[in-house]
Amino acid sequence: MAKLNLTVCDICGDRSKDASPYTIKSNDGAVSVDLCDDDAKPIEDLLAKIRSRPVVRRPNRIPVATMEQIERLKQR
Repeated sequence: MAKLNLTVCDICGDRSKDASPYTIKSNDGAVSVDLCDDDAKPIEDLLAKIRSRPVVRRPNRIPVATMEQIERLKQR
């Protein structure tokens, strides 16, 4: 007997659209949902905006530098 697995969007439930899994984590916990392209658009737009930003250094992290970088900083 054949089995068919169908992933349906958790928001609209439209079976004619493909849905992809998303996991969103925050300090309050994590949420896993399956979303179609239409319902995932706000998340994808946010991710595109974040990816285009320069990398921001996180506070409270010990910077790692090579000896050459340290010597250059000393000379300045």
